[in-house]
Amino acid sequence: MNPLPSALPHGSRNLFSAYSFDTLISGAARLRPQALALRDGGTSVPFGLLAGQATALVRLLTDCGLRPGERILLTGGAEASLVIAIVAALRGGFEAALAPLDLEAGELAAFARAINAAALAGPMAYGALSPAETYFAAAAAAPSIRLLATLGPQEIDGAVDLSTAATLRYAAAHPDLGVDLVRPASAEPPPIITFDRIRRKPVFHRQTTLMAAGLDFVARATIGRETPILSTLPPVTFAGLVAGPLAALLSGAALYLDGPFDAENFLKRRDEAGHAHLIIPAAIATEFAGAGIFDGLASAVLLSRHSAGAAFAVPTAFDSPCPLIDLYAIDETAAIAEPRRAGMVSPPAVEPHFIGFDDDRVLTVEACSEAGRPLACRGAAVTSEV
Repeated sequence: MNPLPSALPHGSRNLFSAYSFDTLISGAARLRPQALALRDGGTSVPFGLLAGQATALVRLLTDCGLRPGERILLTGGAEASLVIAIVAALRGGFEAALAPLDLEAGELAAFARAINAAALAGPMAYGALSPAETYFAAAAAAPSIRLLATLGPQEIDGAVDLSTAATLRYAAAHPDLGVDLVRPASAEPPPIITFDRIRRKPVFHRQTTLMAAGLDFVARATIGRETPILSTLPPVTFAGLVAGPLAALLSGAALYLDGPFDAENFLKRRDEAGHAHLIIPAAIATEFAGAGIFDGLASAVLLSRHSAGAAFAVPTAFDSPCPLIDLYAIDETAAIAEPRRAGMVSPPAVEPHFIGFDDDRVLTVEACSEAGRPLACRGAAVTSEV
């Protein structure tokens, strides 16, 4: 197993240790089981159902011979089924590795070998993509994989069915399943692994680091329970996780997912979400603003990707009818939100970010000066590179 670096300042780990994907889902399922957790093009999932489906999926994975501590490589887009699979992997004590859906078979296989993945699961269709052949080729080139599975929408020969329909059938056949599990004792929750496409390597994240990043994002973007989040970002990267599922869970907001992008379907999601926080790539922001899509939004969160070793490229400034927030994804180590003030763009962590807990203030992220790394940063919300 790869060691996990420590990115938390002294004394701050305990402040975030109460938070994990599993504790957040379990708590919401008990307190607000009927409240909307996830919605995508074809699915609305309240918290109670989300917890129940995740538990059923854990049982299915266990029935397939997977053991707590093993690694599951999940790939997919901006869909509820992927979020449910991530939650299931973590609450079952597995380590979840996340891969972009458009990786070629060789890249996916190399990722699987690097992390010694025991299972590979993903959708069999996503828009124009039909990645089944990619999965089979990657599994054939990664000897550690002994389980290949589909997350839907259809079954395919040679892959175990772990789709939403399959988990619902399993849950219906096991009415005593409940929504909670007796999880293996562990010093801390399982890590989440993402893929650095530039360096072509896995990056291991503590859940405490992701929780700190999620809380920092929620605070900077002023996200609350009553205002939904509409994200076009697949939750397979640090930024996609933090600004999507984690921000929703930590704030109590409903998460609307839109993918793959289709103009007509997107406009439907936009209307459904209403006064929402919209998360999109910064590259399409001016076009969306010009088309009136930002009208009536709580905010538009504009994702741009950067490398710690590269010069900072300032995002485009433009007039907007709603507040704008830049979300800077620094490699696969940080996702830093900076609201624009009077239309002015701020560099990432130009001033240190803190989160307050009672009398304590925890440094979540600050810029640090390192030779040849102008965008390097550190803090409780940053995954250290080792």
